[in-house]
Amino acid sequence: MITTVIQVILAVFILTGGVIKLLRIPFQVEHWQHYQYPLWFMSVIGFLELIGGIAMILGASNRYLAAGAGVLFVILMLGAIHAHIFRANQSVVTIIPALVCFILSIIVILRNLKGFF
Repeated sequence: MITTVIQVILAVFILTGGVIKLLRIPFQVEHWQHYQYPLWFMSVIGFLELIGGIAMILGASNRYLAAGAGVLFVILMLGAIHAHIFRANQSVVTIIPALVCFILSIIVILRNLKGFF
């Protein structure tokens, strides 16, 4: 039950971020310029976030899909942490949302693959 709640929270958070990126909401474009990545890359990340969010929701009935979405989120969150700290030289405080998503994604992966190995 707790894993499903975590999955829904992650999915909603990541889906929201994906939509914001795909719609190129002005504040996100401004952030992206601080990261010094091209705007087309923002669309790629937004698309990956949409796919991952949908997979995480569908993962409520397929633990391997949830684990796969969790792996995608781990990779995306590592990229987000890197962008905030190293590309935009922002305060460590700015990575808190990405760090929380990273930790929750690891929990989803471990709980869904429990007994797999």
